[in-house]
Amino acid sequence: MLASMTMMNNAIIYEQPLNELIRAALRLEQLFYQVDHLITDTSILGTRNTIAVIISILHLLDRPDLKAKLAKELSYQMTLLTRLESTPEIDHVKLKKLLYQLDELSRCFIDSSGKIGQNLRGIELLNNLRLHLANPGSGYSFDIPIYHYWLNRPSEERLDTIHSWLNEFNNIRLAIKLVLQLIREGTKILPKQAENGFYQELLDPQTNLRLIRVAVPTHLSAYPEVSISRHFLGIRFFNPEIQGRPSQYQDNLPFWVSYCN
Repeated sequence: MLASMTMMNNAIIYEQPLNELIRAALRLEQLFYQVDHLITDTSILGTRNTIAVIISILHLLDRPDLKAKLAKELSYQMTLLTRLESTPEIDHVKLKKLLYQLDELSRCFIDSSGKIGQNLRGIELLNNLRLHLANPGSGYSFDIPIYHYWLNRPSEERLDTIHSWLNEFNNIRLAIKLVLQLIREGTKILPKQAENGFYQELLDPQTNLRLIRVAVPTHLSAYPEVSISRHFLGIRFFNPEIQGRPSQYQDNLPFWVSYCN
């Protein structure tokens, strides 16, 4: 396992979700990373880019079933972790803290009314931006004059407002972080070989997989396209052609697969 982990550190990892919750979680994780990067740019353009990502987060959180599915997943992870309480090697302080976090988050999503980030949906400026920013090049001064006014306020004032909006995402952000961390770490990593750029295998439908991670050594000029169902995994590797049409990789190719459940 340690050898496989070391090898994966020298690889590009491609993740393939197996249900809609994990798909949404991966997208939200990426958007939160973008916010962290963009918010350090306090220029007007930097603020515009940050707001665009916040709008994208709100669009993803519009799904009415997201809270229920996330609460169910948190409860499921709690059940799995509770089984470890009698294991001597476990750090019981960390385990207790993690179980407490999962329980609090699960209750929060079950008990709260409305969609996640509901308070932000009552802000008129954000509602206007959600409508206008769906069109390319929108958000100019003639579209939303108040937005143009706000963008020209001092950067400290704009940052205070943005941080107050981002605080509405604290629970969903922590929940996504914990769920993906537990799923990624609760995995077995196996070395594989693609014959002439193709690999396939039958899957056990009882394993309840959440995520497949495919790791390709960084020195190889190849990337995978993954096809997966409850019963079957197929991976086809291609030569990267940025300007043209990619072709299938023709040689045998070593890689690793993580089965995350």
